[in-house]
Amino acid sequence: MPPAHRLWGGWILTSSLVVLAGFLFQIDGYALLDPDEGRNAEVAREMTLTHDWALPRLNGIPYVDKPPLFFVANAVAMTILGETPLAARIPALLFTIATLIVVALFAKRLYDRECAWIAAVATGAMPLTLAYARTVIFDSALTFWVVLALFGFHRAVESANRESDGGRERPPSSTWWPTLAWGAIGLGILTKGPIALALPLMIALPYAVWRRAVRAVVEPLALLLCVALVLPWAFLVSREVPGFLHYALVIETAGRLATPELGRTGPIWYFLVILPAAALPWIVTALAGLRGKVRTGVGPPDPRLVFLGLWIVVPLVFFTLSQSKRPQYVLPLLPAIGILVGAGWHRATGRLPGVRPTAVVLCAIGAVLLATSGTIASWIPAASAQVAAHIPHTAVVLGVVCCGAAGLAWVAAAHRGAVLLALSLPVAAIPFASTALMGAIGDDRSARALASAIARAGDDGTEVVGVEAFPPSLPFYLRRTITLATRDGSELTSNYVIRHLESLRRMRGTTLRDVNWWREALTTCTRSRIFVVRADAAVRSLLTEQLPLIAETRKYAAYGPCGAELLASEPHTVAAGREPPVQSTIR
Repeated sequence: MPPAHRLWGGWILTSSLVVLAGFLFQIDGYALLDPDEGRNAEVAREMTLTHDWALPRLNGIPYVDKPPLFFVANAVAMTILGETPLAARIPALLFTIATLIVVALFAKRLYDRECAWIAAVATGAMPLTLAYARTVIFDSALTFWVVLALFGFHRAVESANRESDGGRERPPSSTWWPTLAWGAIGLGILTKGPIALALPLMIALPYAVWRRAVRAVVEPLALLLCVALVLPWAFLVSREVPGFLHYALVIETAGRLATPELGRTGPIWYFLVILPAAALPWIVTALAGLRGKVRTGVGPPDPRLVFLGLWIVVPLVFFTLSQSKRPQYVLPLLPAIGILVGAGWHRATGRLPGVRPTAVVLCAIGAVLLATSGTIASWIPAASAQVAAHIPHTAVVLGVVCCGAAGLAWVAAAHRGAVLLALSLPVAAIPFASTALMGAIGDDRSARALASAIARAGDDGTEVVGVEAFPPSLPFYLRRTITLATRDGSELTSNYVIRHLESLRRMRGTTLRDVNWWREALTTCTRSRIFVVRADAAVRSLLTEQLPLIAETRKYAAYGPCGAELLASEPHTVAAGREPPVQSTIR
């Protein structure tokens, strides 16, 4: 190997290790963050008990707001590693790493090996990629399936295009690539629903039309694989949960996109702010490189840039027009930006395109963090005093890293390896700089401390009653479900539960009770019970008169146990974490 290649390989290895270190550092160093992490981890924990891999459950109740595949991955991890935050977060990390591998293969196919490494490192060193690699949520898995599907579709279209005869479309000689794409779509649907079908097709179909290779995308046998993956699961769940398909397709999918009913709206410019922030600092590099490619281009458009442009623009328009807006929706777009970074540096000589503007942006971000480190906590009114105390230190460290990385990138603007490492440092440094901050956020947004206090006050047979209160991670840390006295079921954050509350209350073995049931349970108290409430003055006043306060957080308080004298006398047959599975059929 020539010395120059060995040197480049050293930079690549160092940059890759920096990104990987950011993914891994203290990934289990803070509690599960409610609501999403606590809820998703608990669904996976219950799956390890029921061994029902088709129908997820939350607190013993069918949870059909999301398909099962991501929960299955988490359940497998918990079976191997135990019911811990690490096991809950590992699948998202592995899906992210797998995505970066596919991004590298894609970029290598489009350009060369050097572009492949640049694209993978750049994508991994974006803030949103890092955040969802360390979070128990579906979007890292969805992104993997979307990128894999796009890779398959692109290969299928280009193979068909090379085989075209005089501009006339011919059937593809191989169904391997469309089969890969449609298989990925099927597994994506089993991960997060129909959006896994919509995203790849809204990108691949226009490209296939432009390249006169539509039949390479709409391959009947490959499509059949997708149907074969999804249909059995939909059939099984529909047997157990009446109205499931209508809820999943009409309410949860179409309703989310077309109406503001679910309360996830945002301004029309929402994603025009979110996407650049999600892709910092690489968005500046990518835009500068793209500008150079377009400016110097002659002849017909470069198909590679057309595909990457469709990958970014079409979903961005789609999500902008949608009534549901969340930052993670742009996660599947980030690999295209990473590949554009590699494309901009492809065969560049001298100073790399966009590096110095990127350095200026990084330096400005660092300067703002340093200048506002003492006041930035006051801009976040929702932050507790404990969380706010750690924000200045995090801001100072990240500000210094940003300024240092900007200086290195500016000086080494013609050196690919040094620039790649420099621009990777700020995002990879976030977990290191925010260790104490994330610990405080975890304490503030988790039920871990509440569960510990409840475990000390009662035992495995103590019934925990949520009075219109359901801290999502509480069952996970207790290793058992709780009884929920609820008015409308909204505490479970499941639109299906809200719409079918009465039938779910009648389900055999249900954990749902009428909103006033807790009063009778407190009065009679025929078994040991601990009551968890929100900051409701009337409820807390009544409980304070009769039971001791055993724990209090910013959002919740726990009282009890009532019937404490029964703890020593009653036999308990249900072990923690081994509650009998709830029968799921709704009558």
